Amino acid sequence: MGTTVADLTLDDEHMTVGVDDTLQEAAKRLLTIGGGIVVVLDDDQQVKGVLGQRQLIKALSQGVDASADQCHQHMEMDFMQVSLSDGLKNVLAEIQKRSPQAVVAVDENSEFVGYFSPGDYQEAVQLVENLKGLNL
Repeated sequence: MGTTVADLTLDDEHMTVGVDDTLQEAAKRLLTIGGGIVVVLDDDQQVKGVLGQRQLIKALSQGVDASADQCHQHMEMDFMQVSLSDGLKNVLAEIQKRSPQAVVAVDENSEFVGYFSPGDYQEAVQLVENLKGLNL
C-alpha cells in the first residue's frame, strides 16, 4: 500500500496549456475533461498557474477578448507544488494548512507530472486512514 504522492493517479481531471496560449484555447481544452482544471506551463514544463471555470468566466464577464488574451493574464497563481516522493500524510496536512486553489505534482526536475484533484485528496485521506488502522 502506497504512502506517497506517486501512488495516486494524477493524470486525469486536467489538461495543460502554455502561458502564451489564448483563453479560447484554454476553454476548449477545459471542455474536453468535463471538470477539473487547465494547468498553465512554460516552455520548460514548469507550472506557472492554473485556470478553472471560475477564472475563465470571470475574464469573460469582464469583456476580454478570449481569442487574444493569453492564459498568463488570467491564471490563478495560488497553487501548491508537491513532489512525487512526498508522503501523503504531510501533503494532506500542508493542504489543510494552506488551502491552495490547486495542488500540482512535479518530478525531481520540478517538471509538471499531474494534478492532485479533490478526488485524489479523498483517495489520499483514505490511504492514510487505512495505514493508521494497520499501525504503519
